[in-house]
Order: sequence, then structure tokens, then C-alpha cells
Amino acid sequence: MRRAWKLRDVVLAVMISVVCGAIYMGWDWLTQPLFGSTVSPAIGGIVNGVWWLASGLAAYIIRKPGVALLAGFASAFFEWVLGSPYGPSVLMSGLVQGGGFEVALVILLWRRWGAAAMLFGGAVGGIGNSIQWLTQYQGYTYTFPVILGYIVLTLLSGAFFAGLLPVWVGNALRRAGVVRNFELGRQVPGVR
Repeated sequence: MRRAWKLRDVVLAVMISVVCGAIYMGWDWLTQPLFGSTVSPAIGGIVNGVWWLASGLAAYIIRKPGVALLAGFASAFFEWVLGSPYGPSVLMSGLVQGGGFEVALVILLWRRWGAAAMLFGGAVGGIGNSIQWLTQYQGYTYTFPVILGYIVLTLLSGAFFAGLLPVWVGNALRRAGVVRNFELGRQVPGVR
């Protein structure tokens, strides 16, 4: 794997971040009733993984140290600029979720990129989200079963939306020849 960043890597990471930032902003408005309802806040964990989709997709395609963190923060920035109801707090979300994904890639030494590695990355992004929820959003005030439910559902959501979904999308883009100038496009099919 080539670790030096090229301009095209930055441009693609930002493009993914802009698109995902728009998705996040829409997702904010669609899911806000889940978090404000009288139903257990643990239910909100089901939808959380969407908010670090950019980290997984950019990392899976570009495969460079720091790309998950960059995409996490940049997508949160665009989400905020586009009018997120959560205001500038989404910037911290982008850092902890993208940072969590980046930690998973550090553990894997940026060498493993199969579905299992991406599931792991998406789940670890959920740890960042859960820490923020526990501290900034007073998640610690809930009962242990609610806290546990929130964390488990968030990790599963992250594994799916930020881990597995980027693998499917990235592989489709590779088959279409769209990412041939990036690390994913250089990968021999079937080789991790």
C-alpha cells in the first residue's frame, strides 16, 4: 500500500464527505424524533452508524492513514453547514466517530481491508459515538440496560452502515472502474 497522500486522495475524501454530510443532515431531521421520543434512547442506536459512513467509505477506497478521521470530520462539517438540528456539536461527533474508525485501522496497521476488518472499523467508530453519548448527551443518567442497549445497537449499526455498506458500495465502484486510480481499484479481486 502506498501511504503518501496525493491530491486526488484529498479531493475524493472531501467529495465523499460533502455527499455524506448532505445525507447526514437529512438523516438528522428524519431520525430526530427517535431520540426525542418517550421510547427508550437505546432504540436510537439502530440508526447511528449512518453518521460515520463517510469514514468507512473513504477509508475503504483510499486506504491511507488518516483518511477515516479526515472524512469523519469533514462530513460532520458539511452536515453542520447544511443545517443540522444538532448544531456545531456534530463536529465533535465527526471527530470521535471518524477517530474511532481510524483507531481500528491503526490496530490493523492499515493492512486489512476485507469485510471483517471493515465491520470492526465500523463497530469501533460506534465506541466513539457511545462515549460522546454517555458524556456530552448525559447517556450516563439512564439505567444500565438502556446504556447497554444503546451501546450494543450503536456498535451493530456502525458495523453495518459504516463497515459493510462501504464494502458493497466500494466494490461496486471498483467493478464499474470508477476507483481504478485509488488503492481499492489497484487491488486484485479476491485478495485482501
